[in-house]
Amino acid sequence: MTRVRGRVAALVLAGLLTASCSVAPSGSGVILGSSTFHPATSSSPPPPPRRLEAPTETHTGKGNATVALAWPTDVPGYLTFDCPHCDSNIFVHTDGDEFSLINAIGKYHGTVWFNAIEGRDPTRTLTITANSSWTATITDHRTLPTITPGKPYSAKGDAVLAIPAGITHAQFHTASRGHSAVWVQRDGTMDLPVNEIDATTIDFPVTGPTLVEVEAYESSWTLTAS
Repeated sequence: MTRVRGRVAALVLAGLLTASCSVAPSGSGVILGSSTFHPATSSSPPPPPRRLEAPTETHTGKGNATVALAWPTDVPGYLTFDCPHCDSNIFVHTDGDEFSLINAIGKYHGTVWFNAIEGRDPTRTLTITANSSWTATITDHRTLPTITPGKPYSAKGDAVLAIPAGITHAQFHTASRGHSAVWVQRDGTMDLPVNEIDATTIDFPVTGPTLVEVEAYESSWTLTAS
């Protein structure tokens, strides 16, 4: 099963993907314009991401649906989408700037973020395309797994992780084939230190407290921060 994301990371790799007989899997998350991507060049610590809170919101359905959210537009949301029996295309689109959150084929379980950058058009509605029963759960930052300094965190698929204060460095490793990416929130923007196809190990700077989004779809991976 393969997956294509409609965002900057996937576009960077478009030439490689179209040269292959099949489309390589990619991750999930927000669409960011070029004005919001900045390499991590500043030596001063960035402010932490917004840590606003809201009650958990859950929607269930079967097949295609349009879901109006009660989620506050000024609160970053973390969407965990489950479609364990899907065997065709899955799309989760929004009416905000973060248009394409999920674009997959086959069963899916993963977490992506939205409303992550201030000043962007927020998400108020999800448009879901699926051919089986699904659950969409939206939570705030309190449900996110937190990295333990020096301890490898291993998972499979898309995820959003909290990086605690004191962290300055991280290493991402995957032995899986396909596309993988890591986005790091920084001072109201996003960095993309990892954007690779096939097995890879990459070290990159990351200043906690912050959040990272791993795009790996069906790939197994490990993130170690210290």
